[in-house]
Amino acid sequence: MSAPTGNGLPQRLKPMRVALVAASQSLAHLGPAVRHLVVGLLDEPMHVSLLCPEGADTSYVPDPPVQVIRYGSLRLPFIRGRTLDALARRVGRGGVAVLHALDAGALPLTRRLAERCDLGYVASVLSLKSGLHVTGRRCRAVLAASEPIRRALIETRAAPGELVSLLPPAVHRVRKATCFINARHSPAIVAAGRLAAREHFAAVLEAFARVRARRSQCALFIVGDGPGESQLRRLADDLALMADLTFVQPRDAVLLADIVRAADVFISPVPSDRVEIDLLAAMAAGGPVVVAGAAAADFVLNGHTALTYAPTDADDLAGRLDRLLDDRAWARQLAENALAHLREHHSPAKAAARLAELYRGIVARERSAAGRAG
Repeated sequence: MSAPTGNGLPQRLKPMRVALVAASQSLAHLGPAVRHLVVGLLDEPMHVSLLCPEGADTSYVPDPPVQVIRYGSLRLPFIRGRTLDALARRVGRGGVAVLHALDAGALPLTRRLAERCDLGYVASVLSLKSGLHVTGRRCRAVLAASEPIRRALIETRAAPGELVSLLPPAVHRVRKATCFINARHSPAIVAAGRLAAREHFAAVLEAFARVRARRSQCALFIVGDGPGESQLRRLADDLALMADLTFVQPRDAVLLADIVRAADVFISPVPSDRVEIDLLAAMAAGGPVVVAGAAAADFVLNGHTALTYAPTDADDLAGRLDRLLDDRAWARQLAENALAHLREHHSPAKAAARLAELYRGIVARERSAAGRAG
């Protein structure tokens, strides 16, 4: 980003350092959105530190130039103090100017570091979780990942309205729809999510059995893990689906991304009160998505950017799948609509530019206030 000079020529702004703070599940939930955010900030240009727990997967983060700072357990009080002191020293030595909690889970750590380091912080919120209290004495901005979350933050007084603004997570998208490109290939359906509540994925299997009864070629991939997997395998065997069904463990991020990109239809069968990045990434991959429930996701517009169905209703889901498979031109149009929506509202370049402007504004106000106090 450039600023005008007195002679009208653009002057490159001096980079500042921001520390992105992640909790134990932050990176697992945010996935590729973190990489897009980091790369966008580096282009601004900004120096970026990523604070994350030991053992967190940061393979998709460019290190260097990103400075990855890992921290140990914060659970035990006698260890927590030492961990926080060590983090504060590294943040101070690194010249960090502002902290950014990547989600509500990272808020407690971010608040404590802000106090120790005498810094302002920004908090991102990606969930409609009730009882959330976002702000603290050093909170300078609260970024809602969707319009429903923004409204909920204000209505529940989780954050003062003047601090809350909308900043959807960003994802890179393909240029055009990628579904049903080769008519000779069997359609591939991917259903992804936590295999915890059996009934959500049981509905997917039962719907797929109905779809397979109407067409000779079709494949289903179940992507996820959890305690319900063994029961689902038994159900799939009872429904005689195993020849056309593959269970995939989502441990390899590259493999998972490849599967999603190869899907002709993506199903999100587990209702969620979060903005799910995997669902957003599936839209960005260029295929139509079918969603059981996404109260926080304002990018899910039924009949325009996605299709919704009643959770656990196999007949309802089968009807949605049949329509997409029978009318492939309409399915591609649905995917194109989603890509156009993401282009307008989830652009990595726009998100990074807005964040960089926000960070610089916070730091400028902090320095101005310090100057007046001095």
